[in-house]
Amino acid sequence: MASRFLMASLLAAALGVSAVASAEPTAADRETARDMMTQGRTARDKGDMKAALKSFLGADAIMHVPTTGLEVAKAQAALGLLVEARETALRVTRISDKPGDPAPFKQARDAASAMNDDLGPRIPSLTVTVKNVPDGATAEVTIDDAPIPTEGLGQPRKLDPGHHVVVAKAGGVDAKQEIDLAEKDQKQLTVELPAGAAVVPPTTGTTTTTPETPPEPEATHKSGGSKVLMIGGFGLAGAGVVVGSITGILSMSKTNSIKSSPYCAGTVCGPPENGDISSAKSMATLSTVSFIVAGAGAAFGLVGLLTGNGSSSPSATPEKPPADDSTTSTSRLEPWLGLGAAGLRGSF
Repeated sequence: MASRFLMASLLAAALGVSAVASAEPTAADRETARDMMTQGRTARDKGDMKAALKSFLGADAIMHVPTTGLEVAKAQAALGLLVEARETALRVTRISDKPGDPAPFKQARDAASAMNDDLGPRIPSLTVTVKNVPDGATAEVTIDDAPIPTEGLGQPRKLDPGHHVVVAKAGGVDAKQEIDLAEKDQKQLTVELPAGAAVVPPTTGTTTTTPETPPEPEATHKSGGSKVLMIGGFGLAGAGVVVGSITGILSMSKTNSIKSSPYCAGTVCGPPENGDISSAKSMATLSTVSFIVAGAGAAFGLVGLLTGNGSSSPSATPEKPPADDSTTSTSRLEPWLGLGAAGLRGSF
């Protein structure tokens, strides 16, 4: 996996500085490629093969000649990227001769051909088989996150030497195996899926009918709705009274402050008091609306109270009559609405 990541990174770096493959390199391209080749040889002499490969890839991406390709193949082989190195060497051998090619080009092609023959037997292979695949399911296998074609399962697969991670999936389960390969290895690996895996059947257009829950008695819903109406109505009434009282007091306080202002004469005030006048009017309006809402909430609460007391459920257990009439008490609650005020009154 690490080798594949390294190769992808180096190729991306090389493509970033490459010209179009079919275009003839310019003088600036050639000079840049020469500098990259020098950097690559210097890094190789210091033992930094990764840096050397990066430089050689950049030069080869510009020139695409046998000499640059051969240096890339050598660096890849030194890093253990045998599969990639053989592919590069094979590409170099396929670069056709051109009239006027320098002698190093022919020498590079010959060296690449020999390298191609040498690398073939050194590349290890791994044969992967998967067990416990459910009937009707197809195993999906990846090696180092690279998917393997279904037709390739059970066949030797060429890989670079090193550590590899194999993952198999089928029937909603998966299994992972790890293995190390050395040069010339020809290993087999069996990945066993957990027993009991099953293929999930496709969804059909049929629907299953579940028995409907019998509706609750009508009286029960009526009683519950009445209780909500009563609680909500009285709660709204209380909130309206509180808000209306506070805003009313604030409005009256603001009005008294305006009347005593030196900028006011009777009912006429100067511009400095315009803001306070507007604020006092807003508070007064809010107070009035709050008391109206409180009155409406009280009415709703009363309706809920009356309808709740009058409803009964057929399945409810009858209440026992009081043992003593003297202990029986009745409760009465009704809303009241007046000019600028509202509330509740009653006896318990």
